[in-house]
Amino acid sequence: MEKPVKIASAIIFVLVVAGVILSIKDVFIAYLKEAGLPALLLNITTMTLGFLLALWFKLSRPQAISISIETGIQNGTLAITLATIALNNAEYAIVPAIYGLLMFVSAAIIIFIRKPLGIVD
Repeated sequence: MEKPVKIASAIIFVLVVAGVILSIKDVFIAYLKEAGLPALLLNITTMTLGFLLALWFKLSRPQAISISIETGIQNGTLAITLATIALNNAEYAIVPAIYGLLMFVSAAIIIFIRKPLGIVD
């Protein structure tokens, strides 16, 4: 049951981000240039803090990596949903959508480099 839920949640997130991007496609690149770096820095900072705090609490390196990834990818979909539904403005969802794209890229990088570094579950 766990694997289908992971796949379904990833698909839903991709659809939500794609919907936001399509709704503002005319200005997306301009917003990406403006909000991309702050969103990336926020993502890297939260992932780094999650990793370091996990190590500080004496968790194993694989556990720290897992917490780092989870910390970095939390709440992207929630922010997009709140912006589009509760605030009724797709433009408010631009920064969360950019963060959402970047969070998966940074998480994927960590997932793929952990094996060559000898860090396995």
